[in-house]
Amino acid sequence: MKHFEWTDFVRGLVEESARVAMEGHLASGCRKCRHTADLLRKAAVAARSDSKVQVPEYAVRFARAIFILQLPEKVRLLPRAPARLLYDCFREPLPAGVRTQQGLSRQVLYQAGDYLLDLRLENERGSSRVALVGQIQNRKEPGKRLGGVLVLLVSEEHVLAQAVSNSLGEFQMEYAPTKRLRLYVPVRQAGKQIEVPLSRPVGPKAREGTAAAKKTPFWRKEQ
Repeated sequence: MKHFEWTDFVRGLVEESARVAMEGHLASGCRKCRHTADLLRKAAVAARSDSKVQVPEYAVRFARAIFILQLPEKVRLLPRAPARLLYDCFREPLPAGVRTQQGLSRQVLYQAGDYLLDLRLENERGSSRVALVGQIQNRKEPGKRLGGVLVLLVSEEHVLAQAVSNSLGEFQMEYAPTKRLRLYVPVRQAGKQIEVPLSRPVGPKAREGTAAAKKTPFWRKEQ
């Protein structure tokens, strides 16, 4: 008999007449079929036991991210949604008397359709790398969870860093600053990928450059 027939037999899914015939066959002493039936019974018991296990949320999130990484072409085909800058802390004047900082940081807020992307970039003095911490939110549905969202940091055609958002939509990564940096956030729920330019540096020169650029609308600067 075929394996799928024994699979139905051990699961109790065969008709009564077939079940009686198969039990008679096992009773006749067929070792091969007895071995197959015993093996499938053990597999069925293990499967029922596994179905009772609660898979941790982080494992599900990572599994989804791995699945997305296997489909880079599909991600690239998502319509782009350029983000609009809403807030940049470098447009705010430094407090009186402040001249230097141990670490340089920058807070920016972008909007793309119904989504907000809050980013904080930090560069410790003496380090050549930037730490990026971000959060994606649905501004129309603040309580909507955005976990398992893949975030890609790209320079030209190269992926420099990647992260997966947690249940609160938070993510973090670290990278070495370079030209033409862009952050891509494919949001499956919206069927789009949010695109954010990150070419501006973190530090005093960036603040000076931002101050000098106040005369030019930011939406032209970001093109």
